[in-house]
Amino acid sequence: MLRPRLDLKHISLAALLSAPLLPYVANAALGGPETEVATDAQALEASVKSAVRTGYTVHSIQLPSGTVLREYAVAGGNVFAVAWSGPSLPNLRQALGQYFDSYVSGAKAQPGSHRHLEIRQSDLVVQSGGHMRAFSGRAYLPQALPSGVTLDELR
Repeated sequence: MLRPRLDLKHISLAALLSAPLLPYVANAALGGPETEVATDAQALEASVKSAVRTGYTVHSIQLPSGTVLREYAVAGGNVFAVAWSGPSLPNLRQALGQYFDSYVSGAKAQPGSHRHLEIRQSDLVVQSGGHMRAFSGRAYLPQALPSGVTLDELR
């Protein structure tokens, strides 16, 4: 039996269209204040583990779906990167915040790829890939990366 192939753009579009159906959309997002992470995790009934690194903090949010969303924030400042891995995509509208529209525009401009999406703009980089039940990706603000932080740390 032939099964239709779902590509990352179709999955992202499905996530976008289903976002209004979610009972709660969190506020902590790329570029947003770190102070909103705990409040959002509580509202999402998700658990949070935080780890302090040199120059930033990583907040790992275990979503009920099993996906882990990591938010990287400068201490007392804003989220400069997000990364995810797990069986489903997180709510990218929530995770990317004010940068979501740039993500959608960049995704539409990409030639068809069913496994990998990479958007490189001066103010936003998004790398995402995977297949059903195994997604991963990251988004970061190049101008907001703290000094000394490497891209390998954003996983």
